[in-house]
Amino acid sequence: MRDSVFEALKSGASLLVASQRQVRTLQIAYARRMLDEERLAWQSPDLLTWNAWLERYWDEFTAPSLAKEQLVTRTLLSPVQEAMLWESVIGDSSFGDGLLQTSATAQTVQDAWRLSWEWTIPLPLPDAAPNEDVRAFAIWSRDFDERCRAQGWQDRARLADAIIEALASGCLNAPKRLLLFGFEEHTPQQERLLEILRRAGTVVEPIDAYPMPNTVVRYELAGPLEEIAAAAHWARERLKAGASRIGVIVPDLSAMRPQVVRIFDDTFVPGAVLPGSANAIRPYNLSLGQALSQYPIVHTALQILELGKGELACEETGSLLRSPFLGGATEEWPQRALLDVACRQAEPLVRINGLLRLAQDQDREGGWRAHSAPMLAARLKNWRALLDSFPKKQLPSAWAESFARGLLALGWPGDRPLDSDEYQTVEAWRELLSVLSTLDEVTNRIGYAEAFSTLVHMAGERIFQPKTPEVPVQVMGLLEAAGLEFDGLWITGLHDTAWPDKPRPNPFLPIELQRRYNLPHASAARELNFARRLTGWLLASAPEVIVSHARHSGDENLRPSPLIAHLPAKETETPCVIGALHQLVHESRPSLEQISDERAASLVAGTEARRGTSVFKDQAACPFRAFAHARLGARALDEPEPGLDAIDRGNLLHGVMKGLWLNLKSHANLCAFPEEAVRLAVREAVAGAIAEMARERPQTFTVRFVALEQARLEQLVLGWLEIEKQRAPFTVVFPEKEQMASYGGLTIRIVPDRIDEIEGGARVVIDYKTGTPKINQWFGDRPDEPQLPIYALAQNNVAAVAFAQIRKDDTRFIGIAAEAGLASGMEPVDEIKEAAALGSWKELLAEWRRVIEALGEAFRTGDARVAPKDGTRTCEYCDVGPLCRIRELEEDLQVGSGDET
Repeated sequence: MRDSVFEALKSGASLLVASQRQVRTLQIAYARRMLDEERLAWQSPDLLTWNAWLERYWDEFTAPSLAKEQLVTRTLLSPVQEAMLWESVIGDSSFGDGLLQTSATAQTVQDAWRLSWEWTIPLPLPDAAPNEDVRAFAIWSRDFDERCRAQGWQDRARLADAIIEALASGCLNAPKRLLLFGFEEHTPQQERLLEILRRAGTVVEPIDAYPMPNTVVRYELAGPLEEIAAAAHWARERLKAGASRIGVIVPDLSAMRPQVVRIFDDTFVPGAVLPGSANAIRPYNLSLGQALSQYPIVHTALQILELGKGELACEETGSLLRSPFLGGATEEWPQRALLDVACRQAEPLVRINGLLRLAQDQDREGGWRAHSAPMLAARLKNWRALLDSFPKKQLPSAWAESFARGLLALGWPGDRPLDSDEYQTVEAWRELLSVLSTLDEVTNRIGYAEAFSTLVHMAGERIFQPKTPEVPVQVMGLLEAAGLEFDGLWITGLHDTAWPDKPRPNPFLPIELQRRYNLPHASAARELNFARRLTGWLLASAPEVIVSHARHSGDENLRPSPLIAHLPAKETETPCVIGALHQLVHESRPSLEQISDERAASLVAGTEARRGTSVFKDQAACPFRAFAHARLGARALDEPEPGLDAIDRGNLLHGVMKGLWLNLKSHANLCAFPEEAVRLAVREAVAGAIAEMARERPQTFTVRFVALEQARLEQLVLGWLEIEKQRAPFTVVFPEKEQMASYGGLTIRIVPDRIDEIEGGARVVIDYKTGTPKINQWFGDRPDEPQLPIYALAQNNVAAVAFAQIRKDDTRFIGIAAEAGLASGMEPVDEIKEAAALGSWKELLAEWRRVIEALGEAFRTGDARVAPKDGTRTCEYCDVGPLCRIRELEEDLQVGSGDET
């Protein structure tokens, strides 16, 4: 900090700077100077941003007068109030009827309003507007101004003009001295105010950053992530060398924030990924915070309120149930995790009553089920009672109080002590509710949904970052670094498509006026001049400056920005810092010993395995998959989707056919019943199956959906019955009846879709399919679909096995029979290639038994190898890949060599 600036601040002068980052940096520099002078205490320097100074100045009227009293009565709108007022203006106009996102439009309009006043642009009248957007803006601006005048509101775009008016009328005292630092340029509005202050006797003193003698080099790296990695590695080396002010500039920091945090953590605090290291002290700081809504503790609060609004997406419900910020989370976390699983097996949208029903679910004996969560259920009841007590409409301040009560009902922010960051985030949330209360002045009574939507928007717009101790490495955007001084500075992302920036003129202001008045982002020439000045400023802000750009971004080839292309280029190796902890552990190993652990403990003969025939299908596909599913009970969480998926439609058809054949019973009845009686039986079977599924899926089975599904299934089943009539006589022995079977010493429960008994007592095993099954999936030592062979082996005197393929445009039997003539599509064994190679029907059944017995024996004796049958195809849709880690094994085999493999 310059001596003159330091002395001026000591004497009480105000220093106005361009960004909050500069305020923080200069405050620290001032404190260091005071410590160097061995001061134990001192008055804080008067450091503010321009807008903060305007706000304070607005509140500091000192000369009593009528004019002053008139100004004081004008209430300064907060940013949220002003945004809400613009949304109201736009929503009430005819131009707002077709808008999909009123809030986004309001932000752009508010920006146009601010620019028009800052740059003194004369706006055309609505009738003289060059296009519809400008005409809409002219009308909205007029309405906005009228509402502000009628209510005595002061908007922020005209705050400087209001202060100019107060100064000119003599009802506001001018400050003695103003210092200006870090402003790349002043707007005409700022220039007018500063000139008025000079005339009133204020000493206005711009402070220019002075260039440092330095070296500047340019690096080219492969891609953007390699740039960040190289900059992080360089910053760590500079920190080791004793530098205390290290800057890393990332122009697109908001978009790249997650990658930047990950790479800098890998570089500086690789142990932060370990359990218990969430609060690791980081020697770096990102200048740009996140939206308040992205912080987990606030995200939980918004999920609670969204559930109260009506319904919550299933994935979001799972996140809420697993959140540590709900009351009772520590005591009930296993039950709530299982409750998440139960929710995912139902509807894609969860309602509070449905969640409450599952949370207090009991078995027939009155005991709690595994997924029951009594503590959560009690809190949900309180939350539901509160919801019922809320008025349909009330003021935002009342909704702020209601929301706070609702969060308290569910025990937010949790039972465990909060760390410093969480505590600060909760305080920021409470401040947000306070801001919501201030909207009473600019809106009327609103409903729950509108109040919640407003709060969500506010939380998304509120950029927040918990306060942390001062650290030596600062990661920031381009504009924030202007005017600051560093021991070393690395500027990333300076490629030709990003710097200079592309013009982005405001669509609500005439483009000709924007270019004539040289507004920001109005033209390519404007962007080039701005980028040239800012680049020169940054290149002179440290003794060592490095600029870099990527050669590629995806498939796009990049070149250096023309503003840095003249700088000397150097080669640099990109340090391997992505996944640094894993890399360090791997490289520090003395030797790599591989132990094969492919067997689980054997099971006693006769042990019952869960998952029925699926255990044999899994064992054939990959022994480890069978081990994970049937022994460990591991499986991926369901991801419910709107409507019915293929499995749901298959289950619905199974329910229809079960109910239908319990009524019809035989081929003879099917052929003898009058057509209308058959139609009635089908109608009743369909209605019964739909009603049963609808009890668990009320959101899906709306009145309209039920009618459509009823008609679809009736038509599908009636078409199938025409094929059934063409078969030889049969009697349905039992549809969907559970049986026990044992293979290879492994006992399973099986539920064949249907067993028919034909003439002579022989049986036909039928499995309903709505897809396109294939017979060749029954053959080989590792069959893809062993279900029907297993069903066949569990019956006596089986004469045929078949898929009943029931599809709208392709309905038929697909199967194998001991002899021809049983039904169309059931081919005799000697006409099926795979079966004919085995010989007779008896030999086919014997081969099936050998294969199934071998699979059962392998599972029972503990064969748990990671051995997918068809490599990539088998693993493509496998849900236990993260458990077997076959991809890691493949990578290790590719990169390893010698004994290490």
